[in-house]
Amino acid sequence: TPGRHAHKGLSATTARPRLGPRMRIGKKSRARRTLGFYRSAFGIKQPYRVLVDGTALQAAANLGLDLRVELPKVLGGRAEVVVTRAVVAELRSLGKEFKSATATAKRLPKLDSTGSGQAGAASASVLSAVENGNARRLCVLTEDAALQQRLAALSGVPLLRFARQVIVLEPPQRDERAAAEGAAEELARANDRRAALAPDAPDAAPKKRKRLREPNPLSCKKKKPAPAPTSSGASGEAGVKKRRRGRRR
Repeated sequence: TPGRHAHKGLSATTARPRLGPRMRIGKKSRARRTLGFYRSAFGIKQPYRVLVDGTALQAAANLGLDLRVELPKVLGGRAEVVVTRAVVAELRSLGKEFKSATATAKRLPKLDSTGSGQAGAASASVLSAVENGNARRLCVLTEDAALQQRLAALSGVPLLRFARQVIVLEPPQRDERAAAEGAAEELARANDRRAALAPDAPDAAPKKRKRLREPNPLSCKKKKPAPAPTSSGASGEAGVKKRRRGRRR
């Protein structure tokens, strides 16, 4: 059945939408609002990390899409596509029909997660990567209907899926919004309690004024008046001048 994982019916035609010249990108305004919620409530921001499973990779292969190019358009910003090792092992075990999806998965960055190549391990590895608060701040793209339901029950996990020829970002669940709003209110109340219990801030110490220094007593001494020239000295100078004038012809 389309949307099921490998060992439970994942086929080479998984999530094969009606083909078109290009894949249309979903409503960007709604995606921006949804991402704004996850950014403010759970700290999920650029660069986004999108965890994909085998169903998503096979759907992209059927459409001839490069998720590393398309997902930044959907999310409106930088995005890195990642995969778990269990998903790669699952695709490798499925044979030639999944050759393209397997090759893509091998080139993607790998996340350390629980799971192996056994049946259901790929789905378990995706869940384990985002459980307990989604500490890695991951988004998830999957076409596995059962996995989508389990992911929708987790708070703080943006979920993407294929819808015909469009990749869409699912809006947050009502319970998820209520939980985020409750956490924000509790945080605000805690901040108010801390502010009420905190002691008043001490007044700022007054700035020290610069002290005027005493003037230097030596600089305050009166200057001695210059001695008045004597008459003899003046006449002598005049005589010298006269004699000098007398020499000129």
